[in-house]
Amino acid sequence: MHHSTDLKPADGSTASSSTFIEKVSAVLNEAADHFTTTRPTEPVEPDALLIAVGTAAYNVCGRTLGSDAAHVSRSALSVAPELLSGITRGEYALHLRRAIGVERSEPVLTGGVR
Repeated sequence: MHHSTDLKPADGSTASSSTFIEKVSAVLNEAADHFTTTRPTEPVEPDALLIAVGTAAYNVCGRTLGSDAAHVSRSALSVAPELLSGITRGEYALHLRRAIGVERSEPVLTGGVR
């Protein structure tokens, strides 16, 4: 059963507000950073994406209960690129960054440690 408040951010912002969009972008960028620095050559597991985005949303939204982290997390997942079977964490990080218009100049690792 859905409630009228399910998709409303706790801080009263709307999905089209610049602050909300900045939070969603920051969440995707933080998730991309995590995938780049943590086992970048391993495949992305679907649960890892949910956890990375949820954790990033909690961090970006001030690490407090009652924040709009759940709404930001759902929005970030809805605009995240499709998770292709077998894609590495580092490669998926590139897709996340492209989705928010951020390109990194350093290459993504294909093996080894940075």
